[in-house]
Amino acid sequence: MHSTRILFVFSALVFMAGCNNPAQQTQPSVYYDVAGFVQRQITLLSQQKPLVSKATQIKGERSQQATRNINWNRELELFSQADINKPALRNSYQIVRPDSMTYQYTLKKGEEKLTVRSLRVQLDPTTRQPRRIEAVLRTGNPLYTSERRLLLESGPAGGNQWQVRHYQLTGFQQLSYFDKNEFRVEGRIQ
Repeated sequence: MHSTRILFVFSALVFMAGCNNPAQQTQPSVYYDVAGFVQRQITLLSQQKPLVSKATQIKGERSQQATRNINWNRELELFSQADINKPALRNSYQIVRPDSMTYQYTLKKGEEKLTVRSLRVQLDPTTRQPRRIEAVLRTGNPLYTSERRLLLESGPAGGNQWQVRHYQLTGFQQLSYFDKNEFRVEGRIQ
């Protein structure tokens, strides 16, 4: 009976140690870390509060403003959603390197249920920071279709900082039997 308890406790400890094995949890990234870059930009822009010239067009209605009051988490949320560096997506994208500074990821056949259809990251040759990030996100079901095209351009911003300079979101949402609602959001950081 005593040896059974020891065996049970030992088995439980081995099982718990296996669940918390950091080597299993920290697998190397397969794709470029877009989410990490975007999160660093959200932190930087939230601290600096730069002046942004922002234009929006939703359902044909246009507006334009210059403001420092932007919730950067919400403003760049779709760029965070373009993250494909998740363990479940490790084999879902075809990787193409047109040149040494460009990463291009395209959804493989049979993976059409995934939201991020394509992602392209172009790095600056000197800093190796993302100069341009483009993505296409698409979702749909029999009642609803949505497509978003994302563009994020970055560059030097004084000192040795690298910062978003321009971003653009275009796309549409459509419910079955209703008109397509198109939108466009564009921001230029002054």
